[in-house]
Amino acid sequence: MGALRLLADATGSARGQLIGVGGDASIPFNWVHDFPPDAHDLFRDMDGGNPHINPRIAAAIGAPLLEVRSEAHYQRARPLLKSEIYLDFCRDYDISHGCQTKLFEGDGGIVGLAVLRTERDGPSTAEQRALFAAVAPFVRSAVRMQMALERDGPKLMTGALETVSAAAFICNRAGRVLAHTAAAEQLLDGGRIGIGAGLLRVPGHAMQDRLARALARHGGPLPLPLESLVLEDRANGGPPLLLDIVAMPRGPWRFDFDTRIMVVVRGADRWHGSASAVLQGIYGLSPAEADIALRLARGQPRETVAEERRARLETIRSQIKAIFAKLGVTREVELVVMLGQLLRD
Repeated sequence: MGALRLLADATGSARGQLIGVGGDASIPFNWVHDFPPDAHDLFRDMDGGNPHINPRIAAAIGAPLLEVRSEAHYQRARPLLKSEIYLDFCRDYDISHGCQTKLFEGDGGIVGLAVLRTERDGPSTAEQRALFAAVAPFVRSAVRMQMALERDGPKLMTGALETVSAAAFICNRAGRVLAHTAAAEQLLDGGRIGIGAGLLRVPGHAMQDRLARALARHGGPLPLPLESLVLEDRANGGPPLLLDIVAMPRGPWRFDFDTRIMVVVRGADRWHGSASAVLQGIYGLSPAEADIALRLARGQPRETVAEERRARLETIRSQIKAIFAKLGVTREVELVVMLGQLLRD
């Protein structure tokens, strides 16, 4: 935010913006310094990533990377809009002028950099656009570096899972396997689960369809509780396997637009004893937070948790808020449902 503010100041603009727009016009992130929170919510609710609503998005379509688009391009896009709701939004929040450039474009969406200008700032000048254009390549380098780190994220996650000997696959919503653990490699050798054309495969068309639909659900915008699928071994009469499916937590940076989904394969021996390590290694909970989360999931009241941990109730409440944020839940019942599978014997 500080860097965006400096860019805005240097170009005589009110605000700087870094925005990601998904291929489905969703908004994975939209950072604008000194912008009211209700404006972000309204922008999302109006479908602000839609090029038929937002002339700034329309101006980015087909534009070469790092080419600066500004007020003249927005004006040319206005007759193609299906609604003026975004234009009203710009007037209400006084951001009708500005310029922008596209830093990245892929199948998942685009990342754009912009400065937003008020009526008092006036339209951007050629000199201001030239300065903006000179800064943009450095921002693009930072974005590409972050994207490279994110691509290594699945490997880091599987590394954490190795410590609890979990057979786990990290996939995207389409089922493409991004990484897997050594224990998962043994399952591949056994033939009950496979990887074909880069996709996670299970025997039987019906089961494959159930897996594909489950991955698509967990790859959606809303967090879902952990879901388990039973994979029977009808051909050999062996014990069933369970596939636990849950979306990985999203960090503040997400430039690849693709939700990471963890598929943990378990047999008759469940990973009850490893639940704390999984919460720490995958979700980033501290040892104390993992202990509190598991106590709550087992049905302990907060007062009992505080008493047994010899902590103040206010401290426990504060830690529970942090746990909710890291697990992506908002209520205790959601935490119980999410962790229920981790606790089965």
